[in-house]
Amino acid sequence: MPTSKLALYTQKMREICTAVAAHDLDKVLGYFDDECVVVNGVDGTVGDKSALLPGFEAMFETFPDWTPRVATSFTEGDTVGVLYECTGTAGGSGPKVTWIGTGYATFDPETLKIVRDVYYMDEAALGQKVSDAEAVG
Repeated sequence: MPTSKLALYTQKMREICTAVAAHDLDKVLGYFDDECVVVNGVDGTVGDKSALLPGFEAMFETFPDWTPRVATSFTEGDTVGVLYECTGTAGGSGPKVTWIGTGYATFDPETLKIVRDVYYMDEAALGQKVSDAEAVG
């Protein structure tokens, strides 16, 4: 069992990444409190836990082998900031690309469930990266 908040919360984020790569969305959603506030840093929308599922499904549709990995993390109180390195094959048969994303997850220290989740990914840059890879490939 990790002894610091950084180690503990980072381990939880790694477990979520493993569940995402396995397409185990029930397991992924189990890490989030039922009253979780979800903030999409791309478009500024704020939702609840139900907002997570469509986002994951859209990523799997675009990148069926989407695999996020915690590249680095830091904590401030009960919030862990994560830089993710992600890989995926566009459309399942297109070019394989790598990109980064960021997220901030605030944990309830007693339940170890995420109560606030903020994420951001530069979708325009990712789209350009896929286009560039297709042009080369």
